[in-house]
Amino acid sequence: MEKIKIRLGKMSDLKELEILQIDMENTIEDEPYPDEVGKEGLKFILQNPDQGFYVVAEYNKKVIGALRISFERSVSRNGFFWWIQNVCVNKKFRGNGIFSKLFEKVISIAQEHDDVVAVKLHVHTNNESALRAYEKVGMKRTPEYPYIFNLK
Repeated sequence: MEKIKIRLGKMSDLKELEILQIDMENTIEDEPYPDEVGKEGLKFILQNPDQGFYVVAEYNKKVIGALRISFERSVSRNGFFWWIQNVCVNKKFRGNGIFSKLFEKVISIAQEHDDVVAVKLHVHTNNESALRAYEKVGMKRTPEYPYIFNLK
């Protein structure tokens, strides 16, 4: 098995990221948004690095896993939270530590920025394999509960 390469996502990854994104949405969401909406959102991030970035896992020159980082300024901590979002791994490669490798890269990049104070994520409570993966890399559950008011 060739070595898995972890790198920043780029525009040429768009089609492969779309496939992973659609699979992730349809796996965990009770009512996934239309695929075209997600494709536009993914393209937006790749074109606007000030809004976030993707970290991808590549095997045999194919993207097999990815996650997105978005930014939130914390007033109380006077720095940025980096939010891990849209974690997706090709079904054939799940259980092989792909998320761990992606996470290690995120932490490595975050440590290069003095203003990043924490890396956070939201997880669907019914996604038990994800919960195990996040705890395995040392993430801790917080007492926060997400609330949402949808406008669209």
